Amino acid sequence: MKAKITEKIHNHYMLSMCLLAVLINLFIEFLSRKSLLSLLKFVFLSPHIFLYNCAVIWLTLTVSFLVKRKLFAAALVSIVWLLAGITNSILLVFRTTPFTAVDFRLIKYALGLADSYFSWLQLVLLGVGAVLLVIGCVFLFRILPKWQERVNYPRVLASIAVLALALYGITTIGMKAGILATNFGNLQEAYHQYGFAYCFGNSLLNTGISKPDTYSRETIDAIAKKEILPVESTEAEDPGQTETQEPASAGTEASQEPVIHEPEKKEQATPNIIFLQLESFFDPTAVKDLTFSEDPIPYFRELMSRYSSGNLSVPSVGAGTANTEFEVITGMNLDFFGPGEYPYKTVLKEVTCESVSYDLKTLGYAAHAIHNNEGTFYDRHLVFSQLGFDSFTPIEYMDNYERNPTGWVKDEMLTNEILDTLRVTEGADFIYTISVQGHGAYPTEEVITDPGKITVEGYDSEESMYQMEYYANQIHEMDAFVKTLTDKLAALDEKTVLVLYGDHLPSLNLSEEMLSNENLFQTPYIIWSNYDLEKSDSDVEAYQLTAYVLKKMDISVGSMIRYHQYYLSQELDGEQQETYLENMKLLEYDLLYGDKEVIDGTTFQPTNLQMGIHPISISLIKQKQQTTYIYGENFNSYSRVFLNDEPLDTVFVFDNLLVVKDASLSEDGENIFSVRQVGRDNVTLSQTPDYYYQITAGAASNQTRSTSE
Repeated sequence: MKAKITEKIHNHYMLSMCLLAVLINLFIEFLSRKSLLSLLKFVFLSPHIFLYNCAVIWLTLTVSFLVKRKLFAAALVSIVWLLAGITNSILLVFRTTPFTAVDFRLIKYALGLADSYFSWLQLVLLGVGAVLLVIGCVFLFRILPKWQERVNYPRVLASIAVLALALYGITTIGMKAGILATNFGNLQEAYHQYGFAYCFGNSLLNTGISKPDTYSRETIDAIAKKEILPVESTEAEDPGQTETQEPASAGTEASQEPVIHEPEKKEQATPNIIFLQLESFFDPTAVKDLTFSEDPIPYFRELMSRYSSGNLSVPSVGAGTANTEFEVITGMNLDFFGPGEYPYKTVLKEVTCESVSYDLKTLGYAAHAIHNNEGTFYDRHLVFSQLGFDSFTPIEYMDNYERNPTGWVKDEMLTNEILDTLRVTEGADFIYTISVQGHGAYPTEEVITDPGKITVEGYDSEESMYQMEYYANQIHEMDAFVKTLTDKLAALDEKTVLVLYGDHLPSLNLSEEMLSNENLFQTPYIIWSNYDLEKSDSDVEAYQLTAYVLKKMDISVGSMIRYHQYYLSQELDGEQQETYLENMKLLEYDLLYGDKEVIDGTTFQPTNLQMGIHPISISLIKQKQQTTYIYGENFNSYSRVFLNDEPLDTVFVFDNLLVVKDASLSEDGENIFSVRQVGRDNVTLSQTPDYYYQITAGAASNQTRSTSE
């Protein structure tokens, strides 16, 4: 029987691979849609799309034509596709966003979060599954037969090339005809509409912003002349408000040193501007048919009635915090990038980018970032330098915090961090704060037993009820944190504006039909201030938010901010909206990939990013018996002592004392100590200057000789 089957496959190998591609595609799409009915609708209502995806998979299977172990090669390719489909299905449970190629860049972060989303038993089962998979591959290699005839490489390669060109032609025609999309506004919907194989393949090949056909210096100059340079800030009624400068137009003598690059201290005070991005924050009472024992966000709701507020359209759902950050900080629309792309992991690893941080420096602002989570997550410790921040304070530079039941740091400690950051500078501050308490995964069993907790009714599933109950209690605490923060800011003698908003909806298996606004990509925002700002409610895009806020403050700086402000000041018809988006893509391409014509070809310089608002330092080292005492400033539980570049077991005692036992000190030479802030991934974020400790004739000397960051 085995021989007969092998012979039939051998005689009809091409057809066998076609059938295998269909079966793989059916399996992947079923896992993605999690419904047989949804799968059948896709197959029979969009047969051309389904068959196209089969062709994509089939083309990858043709690599097996190049080897004698054709069946084993086909099996390996099939396993890769099946693993991709399974991964996609798992990710859809936790974050709503499908699996894309950019996720390969996030593997180290995913590993760090594994224990937050999986139980130890599940992790063990995943490990066992990986081992069994390797054993299975070895077994297949041993039992699957090898073709006896020689491979005719010229003919096979020519055949594969013809098939690839044919598929490329079909793809091009499909894109031009609108049957296939190149940019996906809603990634989840795109995967359902166009299929996993096509969308995932698109994410592999389509990154960055493609060069627009109309891109040229003349086009950019025309946009700048009409939609950027004419925008002027009006003189504020408040004498404390700053009047901004207008950059010179391209080609003038003044344009050789654009104003957006040269910080200029103003004599008049400018308000502090604080953006507070609340993790997975939205109004859970917007979920239909649910009843809460009390309002989870009473204070936030009160603020919305008193201050400018509305809905913020964000680029992702269930995950993608860094992409909402990117849009708010840069004013750039992610729709023009590759599907599922994280600019933090691609283009911003290589180039600087115009941002609100760089722009506000022209008014004398200092720019800071704060995040009560690991500093290396999304490579923020590297990217924030490319975005113009002067300092970045992640959890590795914080102390006295509390974690919630799933291990995320509670947001209440951010109040002191924000106030401390305001205190360390004399002038105005721009502070971008990223919270983390509302982060998933949300437990499917009861973990909050406080009798005063918020309870939820309306779910058929007990697991879903517990997830929403946990989420509601977390954002209730976040709501209390917002009240504490605004109370503290209200008491300041410095004018301050606080912008509050959610980065995306939580990963709670929500659907459009479940929400009163039927939109998975909207979160609430508020513009609070401790001085009078006119209240006006409006729905805005995440990439418009900064321009919208600054416009209310009569601040107009930077090309992207001015560009958005030009269009925010008018009602757009369909044609104007299309022009707005087309020109926005031109500007984004120009600033990130092009010649930077809109800023006269100049380049922003990366900042010397200071990690932590208060640097760590060593003041004195003492040794008693076998114990070494390191005295200094701003130590915490992430501080680790190094001796001659070797890490030592470190005990954190106080913020000015670390203890090391049994350190092997040299009595014949110098012992070079340093204290480094080291995250859970063992990445050193900063360190003290080298500290030289020398033992001579029973006496010890201390000296700091060099400085390293």
